[in-house]
Amino acid sequence: MTAQQNELEKRNMVRLSNKEANLLTRSCLHAALIHLLKTKEINSITVSELARKAGVSRTAFYSNYQTVDGVLTEIIDQEFSDINIAIWDAVNKKEDLFLPVIRRMKDNYEMYSIILKSNVERTAFFQMRDYIIREYPDISGEDYYLIIAAVGALKSIILEW
Repeated sequence: MTAQQNELEKRNMVRLSNKEANLLTRSCLHAALIHLLKTKEINSITVSELARKAGVSRTAFYSNYQTVDGVLTEIIDQEFSDINIAIWDAVNKKEDLFLPVIRRMKDNYEMYSIILKSNVERTAFFQMRDYIIREYPDISGEDYYLIIAAVGALKSIILEW
């Protein structure tokens, strides 16, 4: 084996697939946005600033998202999805529904706190509403409003912390 072949093998070992690279890019953008939201409102964060903070190029950003709001939407959607899984896990184990949700929220307190303090609360509410409608298209009005009431109660818990 020549030195050149050996070097090519080393490079291929550390090369990520497109899927892995996109996941890493998205993860970096998520973390950077949460960090920026500690001191700025969402509408004052630019794509350039977010990409720079995440350590990715603008091209990489636009390969994954159209807007900064799109990053936030994905973060919130993922959190709703994770909470949904925790709820169904509790239902299947016949456990208290609120305990796993409250634990999850406590584990992610910083993120929830930042979202509530950065003037994206209304955006988060509408994303939550859209998530429920998308995941449960046949939900009755009564069940929908029970979920909305539960979300309001959980928001109050976060604010109290």
